[in-house]
Amino acid sequence: MAKPVTDRPAYIIMKYLYFFFMTNLYFILSNLLFLSVFYLADFVFENILLFYITLIPMGPAITAVLSTMGKLVREKDLQVTKDFFKAYTLNFWTTMKYWLIQLTILLILAIDIGYSTNNRNIFSPVFLLLLVVCVFMMIYAFPIISRFEVKLKNLFIISIYSVFKFFRATLLNITSLIAFGIIYWTFPSISVLFSISLIGYFVMLNLQQPLSYLESKMSKG
Repeated sequence: MAKPVTDRPAYIIMKYLYFFFMTNLYFILSNLLFLSVFYLADFVFENILLFYITLIPMGPAITAVLSTMGKLVREKDLQVTKDFFKAYTLNFWTTMKYWLIQLTILLILAIDIGYSTNNRNIFSPVFLLLLVVCVFMMIYAFPIISRFEVKLKNLFIISIYSVFKFFRATLLNITSLIAFGIIYWTFPSISVLFSISLIGYFVMLNLQQPLSYLESKMSKG
C-alpha cells in the first residue's frame, strides 16, 4: 500500500523548508530597523550606540524563534504564523527585561574591549572572557524563557548553572553558532533565508535533554 502524501520524504522536506523560511522571515520583519542600519551604516566603533538602540527589539524575536523551533523539535509540526507571534507577545516583557540587561552589559564590555585594545590594556582579555560568558548564558536564557515562566533573578542563576551542568550541550550550541556563522559568511545571499531559524532549530534540538531536566526540577520545586 502506498504511503500517504504527508508521510513521503519530499513532502516532509518541503514542509520543514516552509517552516524554516517563514520563521526566518518573521524574525527579519521583526528586526527591519537593525537590519537596515546593519547594511547601511558603517560597522565601526563610533556607531556602537546606534547598533545598541536598533538591537533592542531583537530580544523578543529571538525568543519567538526558539519557541517556534522548540515546538517543531518536540511535535514535528507547526502553525508557524500563530506559534511565532503567540510566543512573541506571550514572552515579550520577560524577554525585554532580560535582553536590555544583557545588551547593556555587552555594550559596556564592547566599549571596554575597544578602549583596552587601543591602549594595550592588560584587562582586554578579561573583558573578552566576560563577553563570551554572557553569550554562553544567553544560549540557555532565551530557550528557558521560551519554555518556562521564571523570575529574572532565577533566570540568571539557572543560565550560569546550565552552562557548566550541561557543558556538552553548551559546546554543541557554540559549534553550531560558529558553523552557521561560517556558512553565512560564505553564502550570505542563500543562508539569510534560513539561517536564524536553522540556528534556533539546532539550539533547541541540542537542548532537549537539558530543558527536560530543568522542567523536572522546576516542577518538583
